[in-house]
Amino acid sequence: MIGHAVTRLAVVPGVLRATGGHQPGRPEPGAGQWPLQSFLELGSLPTAVPCARVHARLVTAEWGLRDLAETTELMVSELVTNGVKASADLTEARYEGRRVPGRPPVRLWLCSDQRRVLIEVWDGSEAMPQERRPDPEEAGGRGLLLVEALAQDWGTYGSDDSDGKIVWALCAA
Repeated sequence: MIGHAVTRLAVVPGVLRATGGHQPGRPEPGAGQWPLQSFLELGSLPTAVPCARVHARLVTAEWGLRDLAETTELMVSELVTNGVKASADLTEARYEGRRVPGRPPVRLWLCSDQRRVLIEVWDGSEAMPQERRPDPEEAGGRGLLLVEALAQDWGTYGSDDSDGKIVWALCAA
C-alpha cells in the first residue's frame, strides 16, 4: 500500500485547487477526475531520481496501471532529474506562502483517473525549462524531448503562493 502511505490530498497543485477553468500550460483540473493521488517530497539530490522512479513504479502497480508503469516511471525520472538540476544552486524558496531557507526539495505528485496518470513535479527555480536540440555526441539534454514524445500532453506553470514552477505530463495508454 505504498501510494496510500504517502498520499497527501490537500496540496496537489493544478488538480485539487480551483483554477477558474483550464489555463494554457496547465493540466485540466477536473475536480473529482483524479480519485487516485500520491505525493512524495524528495531532497534535491541525485538520489531523488531513483527514489522517484521506484515510487512511480510501485504506485502505478498498486493502482492497477501496469501498462502505464514503464512510461510513467521514465517521465518521472526525466522530470525529477530536471527538478534536481534546477534546484542545485538555490539557497531558499517560498512554498505555500512561507520562505524556507536551504536548498528546496523536489515535490512529486502522481494522480490517476484509472486510465491516465498525471505527473507533476515542483522545484524551487522560477526558470522555465528550455527544450534543447543537443548534438548527437552529447550525453544529456534530451529529457524534455523524451517527455514530449511519450506524453499525451505536457506543460509548465507557476504558482501564486510559491516560488518555482511545476512541470507536468499526462501519461495515457
